Amino acid sequence: MPVSTPIPDRERYDPLTGRSFRDVATDPQLRITLNEVAAEKRAALADPGPPWKEWALRSALKWYIGLGLLIVDAWIAGFWLTTAAAWAMIPSLGGAVYLEYLVWEYLWYRPREGRKGHARAGRPAKWLHPVPYGRWTLEAELAQHGAAPPPPAEGPDPSEFL
Repeated sequence: MPVSTPIPDRERYDPLTGRSFRDVATDPQLRITLNEVAAEKRAALADPGPPWKEWALRSALKWYIGLGLLIVDAWIAGFWLTTAAAWAMIPSLGGAVYLEYLVWEYLWYRPREGRKGHARAGRPAKWLHPVPYGRWTLEAELAQHGAAPPPPAEGPDPSEFL
């Protein structure tokens, strides 16, 4: 005959707090905390954030592609160090870093108002910024649909502090 497990008694004491389970269940501070958690859950469900694809293209892949490019640089440096031709590492790493920079700019370039140092005012140098907006940015998506890109974010101008 199986032995049945008794239902936990509400008058038992919690060994951590020294209070009975009935006291814990009726604790007003616990009720306030539970209400706050429920409100946070409702707020999270009401505004779930960006869709998965948008989050991946605009945030997550930056880290993974950056890590991949760092690995490629390490392979190039390791190849030239193992062939005992360390002098050839500098131009090949320089070329690889420039190509990686172009990939980064192609995917995530976001122009800022007031940026100085371009070859011509209003038109960046093509060898430095190959596209007007990075492919995986909000500005590129808006330009693709024919809308104007949003104005730059409000805040202090970094050039004022330099």
